[in-house]
Amino acid sequence: MPVIATETGIAKETLYKWEKGTKPSRIADYFTLKAYLDRMENNLAEEAFDAESKKPATLRLLLRNRRPAVLQTDCKAATGSIIFSNDEPELIVDRINAPFLGFVEGVIEVTGHSMAPTFSNGCRITISRLTDNRTLTSGQYYYIIDTNWQGIVRRVYQGEKGNNIQLVSDNPDQFAFPPMEKSLDQIEAIFKIGASMRV
Repeated sequence: MPVIATETGIAKETLYKWEKGTKPSRIADYFTLKAYLDRMENNLAEEAFDAESKKPATLRLLLRNRRPAVLQTDCKAATGSIIFSNDEPELIVDRINAPFLGFVEGVIEVTGHSMAPTFSNGCRITISRLTDNRTLTSGQYYYIIDTNWQGIVRRVYQGEKGNNIQLVSDNPDQFAFPPMEKSLDQIEAIFKIGASMRV
């Protein structure tokens, strides 16, 4: 209270009375206090934003287990790269803080034209690790990393054989980007795509 009283010019006694439930007798004092508290709240929000913006912009997502993502502090690998740390494969993703998008583990950039016009070259997609391949939803979009450590965005359907999935491009030129069938044994990781952002 003494600090607030010094900063606002409102008597400490008046502030203590307000704290106990007494209504302000001067409305101008009330607005002075409100303006001070609003400034303090904005300062806290700015400090939180500054602290958040100073964190590294990329994360390392483990492909073979569900441990939380780790900040990539050396920033040596680009987003979408696969690196190995202690013999564990990790996908580098951009960090995102957007609660309105739901659960998101990171963002990667789409490269190539295989998914145009849905996901054009350079657009960014949010991804989250799929915990169980049995939860694949036919016709949905996924980011798939194969055993050659190559990532690909495709619409996924059930394959002709029970353990296979069919990966289908959205590009109208199906001759240039034909459907592929892959066994789940040929896939290292599957990520659900949540949203796309065009730059």
